[in-house]
Amino acid sequence: MENSTADEIELLKTLVEEINSPSGCVLVLGPRVAVRADDPNRRPLDEILACELLASVHETANETPPSLRHAAELFCDRKGGRTPLERLARDFYARETKAPTDFHRNLAALPFKLCLSASPGHQMMAAFKEVGKAPQCDYYHFRGKKSDKRMVEPDAKRPLVYYLFGDHEDRQSMVLTEMDLIDYLVQIVKGEPPIPDIVRSILCDSYSSFLFLGFGFHNWYSRVLLKVLHVYGHADSPIAFEDPEFFHLPEHPQTTKFFSVPDRLITFRHLRWEQFAHELRQVYEEVSPPSAESALAPAELDESAPCAFLSYASEDRAEIDRLRAMLEAGGVRVWQDKQNLRAGDRWNDVLLSVIRSKVDYVIVVQTPAMTSAVSGVFHREIKAALDKDAELGYFEDQRLRFLVPVTVGPCEPLGSLADIHMIDVSESDGVQLLTQSILEDWAKRQKKRALQPSAA
Repeated sequence: MENSTADEIELLKTLVEEINSPSGCVLVLGPRVAVRADDPNRRPLDEILACELLASVHETANETPPSLRHAAELFCDRKGGRTPLERLARDFYARETKAPTDFHRNLAALPFKLCLSASPGHQMMAAFKEVGKAPQCDYYHFRGKKSDKRMVEPDAKRPLVYYLFGDHEDRQSMVLTEMDLIDYLVQIVKGEPPIPDIVRSILCDSYSSFLFLGFGFHNWYSRVLLKVLHVYGHADSPIAFEDPEFFHLPEHPQTTKFFSVPDRLITFRHLRWEQFAHELRQVYEEVSPPSAESALAPAELDESAPCAFLSYASEDRAEIDRLRAMLEAGGVRVWQDKQNLRAGDRWNDVLLSVIRSKVDYVIVVQTPAMTSAVSGVFHREIKAALDKDAELGYFEDQRLRFLVPVTVGPCEPLGSLADIHMIDVSESDGVQLLTQSILEDWAKRQKKRALQPSAA
């Protein structure tokens, strides 16, 4: 880092703190960072594809850089339809994004759990695999096709790469022409299909931070997309690194003015590519303890520890991640659905079985999102837990517990739980009190079992 200034080093340390925070940092890769691995000039792939499309119809670019949207429109007009365009684009990205760059490899070594990609290529997926991780992927399909992928909660070991403008492996999902882009914006604003809950919950977490690399903030549609993705209004202002050309564009003053308002403030910096990614990784390895990545993984607890089921509204998934980690650190196992059944039809089939036979406690995490919801699967979870709770008896004149409702901040409790004592887990000692309450009840259960005569 010999060539870095003190201000740059301080910025890198700030980024590392955000990446290591419980909510984490969302990595957003724009089309400008999708380049050939062996291209020292780092020419974006969408510009190369645009030139290939124009050449195939015997045209030359009349703008610098050439626009993929305009080239794709012209190609469709000349070649008689979209299918030839989709096939050419699919084969292009499959060929050109097999190998990641060092830039991608250095980023993949950091504990990002969610990466949003504006390019349909798989360079970040390849980089994650190279550094020994097990990445997951999903994509937005602007033609209304809802994803049927089953994903587990993303973490440092199993990051999720979400393709904002489609995945080249599903050629019809790619946003290629100008008309595609308009249709895409209409669909994503309408939420048809919706962004998956597993992605939306991370984006909506006000404590999540964002790191944009080569996103292209001068493009008019970026402002609409950032609004839909809930990027504005977070605790930490996003940081965006752009190519030097960005700072000399005619649109630059207007762009920076738009993003200088407090509720949508974004700090823009020059992107120095490999140097930036290398130095960010270097600072991460210097300031993070050796166990930083392992600390993000679920704690290994003995099977004799009590197991709790967390009932919550899907909008609160990020808050649930923090609560889960703190409970496990305190000695309470948390039942996790490895197949992400909550997002699929099978959830209703196994709900009663899980609550009645696989867990020792049900913790209902009440937030404004839960208590204001008209409907939700958590209502069935609470009903099943209340039935099980009514079956428990007493020990030493104290009632044993199965259902444990809690709140997160000021929150009007659900009517069915209003008579039960609750702990606010957002307070400084809230999770500690919750853990202590469960462990004390668990000790009473174990003692009662020990005193019962064994079956003949």
